Amino acid sequence: MTPERSANGPPTARHGRRLPLVWLVPLAALLAAAWLGWRSWSESGPHIWITLSSAEGIEAGRTKIKHHDIELGTVDTVEPTPDLTHVVVKASMNVYAKAHLTKACRFWVVRPRLSAEGISGLGTLISGSYIEMDPGGGGEKLRHFTALEEPPVISADVPGTRYVLKAERLGSIIQGAPVSFRGIRVGQILGYELSDKDGTVIVQIFVKAPHDALVHDGTRFWNASGFSVDLGSSGLRLRTESLQAVLTGGISFDVPPGGDEGPVAKGGTTYDLYPDLESARDALYTRRVPFLLHFAGSVDGLAVGAPVRLRGIPIGNVTDVHLDYDEANGRQTVPVSIEIEPQRVRLPGSETEESDDEFKARAYDVFRRFVEGGLRAHLTSGSVITGQKLVSLDFMPDLPKASMIEGGPAPEIPTIGGSDLNDLMATAQGALLAVKSAVEGLDQLVRAPELKRSLASLDRSMASFEAITRDAQPQIGPLLADLRSASRSADQVLRQANATLAVAGEALSSDPSGGDISGTLSELHDAAASLHQLTDYLESHPEALFRGKK
Repeated sequence: MTPERSANGPPTARHGRRLPLVWLVPLAALLAAAWLGWRSWSESGPHIWITLSSAEGIEAGRTKIKHHDIELGTVDTVEPTPDLTHVVVKASMNVYAKAHLTKACRFWVVRPRLSAEGISGLGTLISGSYIEMDPGGGGEKLRHFTALEEPPVISADVPGTRYVLKAERLGSIIQGAPVSFRGIRVGQILGYELSDKDGTVIVQIFVKAPHDALVHDGTRFWNASGFSVDLGSSGLRLRTESLQAVLTGGISFDVPPGGDEGPVAKGGTTYDLYPDLESARDALYTRRVPFLLHFAGSVDGLAVGAPVRLRGIPIGNVTDVHLDYDEANGRQTVPVSIEIEPQRVRLPGSETEESDDEFKARAYDVFRRFVEGGLRAHLTSGSVITGQKLVSLDFMPDLPKASMIEGGPAPEIPTIGGSDLNDLMATAQGALLAVKSAVEGLDQLVRAPELKRSLASLDRSMASFEAITRDAQPQIGPLLADLRSASRSADQVLRQANATLAVAGEALSSDPSGGDISGTLSELHDAAASLHQLTDYLESHPEALFRGKK
């Protein structure tokens, strides 16, 4: 643009050609496309890769990735790994899933399954399988994941606390089985694995909030799976938890009576898993003191684990039973090792804190005084049915004085022989065996063919007798009528004789031969009375004519 001088005034500027308005249309379209592209890019999430063991039910472009039934992504491609052992799925995620794709995030394929919780995933029979995403919260960002073979028992968004249990054996515990507190379900078993270090079983459990506040440092866990039957010295005992625990297994927990619950346990705390409730209760007594017993006679029925009782109260168990032979004198003895839990006995000073050595020394001192006061050990029968024996400790002050034998591997408590009750139990067991033998013999007799033939013959004889009775029945009536007529005639004769005797009584008394007449009349009177009795009896029991009088 150059200035031009005007004839009548100062110079003016000359403007160039203006841009046409039509160019605004492509410019607006370009801006709109850029905005849509930016929006699409800002709302789209990253691509992720998920490794699966199988592509069953997975289709590229159709299978969705969901969380709580909300779509978070779509499977783009399904390709095998180079070794053809697994399948890699590439998926496009949306912006809502971007912040949750961390190391704790979990994926698994949802399809119909049968588990301890029942049947799940039935909706996929119509809609098809899909991949479920369980956000794991914060952590390191990841784009490559490995899907779970089975759905997790507890989702990450369920509040609660995880704990670790250690057991010698797994038993019938399975994943998904309930964790109960006083019979009420408060959690689940997440899974289990075998420790390669010590061979123990590691069980992971989860207790939901707010019930996780019931787990304390002093809590005990035990296996509540199925039911247990114990036929011991206490008789027959049947223990079981809920019906689901019977069918699928389970774990229960509580603070045993008399135990110190302590503070609320932190997540990840490790506990021992006991085989049953009784073992969990016994775990309160953590201090055990060994003793030794020597029995000269037989210890038949005494086994490792048998209870040791002090005045009927369980205070320990038998830990070892074996035979010792003294070659010098040819004597055989049976040493029995036991462990006593002094905490079951209120020992003096038990409230004070002390080391294990101090506690053991104090326990030995107390039992030393017990022995001096007459404490003796002897075997008693725990069950007549099983023949189980147990060790009983009782005070017998009438016995000769004795002292606890020390200096060996463990202090030795004096013993005495079996009691009369044991002999009685043995006799009772022998009697039971005899009864059993007699019953078996009777059973064989009843099953014998000879007895069956005899019973059949007797049945035929009874039938014949009944036929004879029926045939003779019509003749009994006339016979009884004749007997009654004879009885009446005898009565008339007797009355006439009595009248004659009354008239001639005075003469008979003075006549020496009168005794013979009187005796004759007396005999006639007895005969008539007998005939009358016979008639009455036959009238009531006509069968006596054939069978005789009973």
